[in-house]
Amino acid sequence: MAVDTAPAPATPAALLDEKRTRKPIGGAVLAVIGAVIGGFALGKLGDRSVTFTLNLTLPDASWTVPAAPTVAILAALAAAAGILVAIGVPTRWFKLIMAAGATCLALSLLCWAMSQEGVVFRIESILAGALFLSLPYMFGALSGVVCERSGVINIGIEGQFLMGAFFGVLVASITGNSYAGILGAMIAGSLLTLLLAALATRYQVNQVVTGVILNLLALGFTGFMYDQLKKTPGYNNPHGVSNISSWLESIGLGFLGDIPVIGPVLFRQSIFVYVGLGLVAVIWFLLYRTRWGLRTRAVGEHPAAADSMGVNVNRLRFWNVAAAGLISGFGGAFFTIANNLAFNKNMTAGLGFVALAVMIVGRWNPLGVLAGALIFGFTTQVSRYLDTAGNSIIPGEFLQMLPYAVTLVVVAGLIGKAKAPAADGVPYNPGDK
Repeated sequence: MAVDTAPAPATPAALLDEKRTRKPIGGAVLAVIGAVIGGFALGKLGDRSVTFTLNLTLPDASWTVPAAPTVAILAALAAAAGILVAIGVPTRWFKLIMAAGATCLALSLLCWAMSQEGVVFRIESILAGALFLSLPYMFGALSGVVCERSGVINIGIEGQFLMGAFFGVLVASITGNSYAGILGAMIAGSLLTLLLAALATRYQVNQVVTGVILNLLALGFTGFMYDQLKKTPGYNNPHGVSNISSWLESIGLGFLGDIPVIGPVLFRQSIFVYVGLGLVAVIWFLLYRTRWGLRTRAVGEHPAAADSMGVNVNRLRFWNVAAAGLISGFGGAFFTIANNLAFNKNMTAGLGFVALAVMIVGRWNPLGVLAGALIFGFTTQVSRYLDTAGNSIIPGEFLQMLPYAVTLVVVAGLIGKAKAPAADGVPYNPGDK
């Protein structure tokens, strides 16, 4: 008689366990922080209140809520999310619950910071500013995504920002045209990445070392040229681009800018904002819905398999890195042309390296990059606003520190491992296995 050796069907409990995600350390940290903030809020905030206003479209409209219970409730929700994550939640709900907990925690801190007398949460100004300030992180991280999805580490984003910022204002000053300056910034960024592409693919030099050297090269070159331009007036003049609202008014759509919240955030912005959001959508579509995207991800994950299918791995990597330089060069123009500023030495202030952190937070996905860039932009805007308003109970520097803390949490794997493409930074010779 035949013996049935098929495995016994899994029990419902086992199936439930397989579909659950549990992060005891990350959940415990979130729960403890939420409990501490809630307890302190009830004991310290007293009868303070938080005032919100739509300052750009409905300046007379405002809402005031008591600070202590508001902060305590938000902190309690964050703590509850942490407890759920610590004991285990269905996998399909894990990211949502973790994101909700982190959002509640951030809002509780924000309400606490805004509870000081004389400080008003100007919703529209802060949200519009946050979107604008997210742009350098967005452009730099998208450039990094294209490179690293191709298997090339791009540490040189800071240098590409500097070159784009410098040549953007230089070309704009010479031609008198801001858009020519933007084109010059893109070309300058791409030329710098061409060095990275050649050294990484043809000569197979260590990509991290190459990126660091290119950053130093850009820093020294732009610093030297800045000193020369100071002796030659007219070559480092501020140039800007018009706000999209003026164009909307010319075609009879100016009313879009008067829509509460949405209007100031989306329809009173610089053209840089629309290019950034458009690039997120385009790069996501190209990466996940086109043949180019499939080949790019293949050479970043398993170049030998891509080679066996007829893909020229090093050539694809070379041109992808060159194209990524156009994106980071455009991001460099943000520092000068988008802000209508002249070039100054090291004006990028290390944001190219922060963009790499945004790329990691976004898990090498354009949509994740958008979320990470918005987080960084929001906290930067809030910290600047609090510094300007003064009297905040929470220093602006503390809020500015939060994105970096989030980055450390992600890198440490407390809310799930951030895994780079398998062949990232690994040179490839045709025929390798």
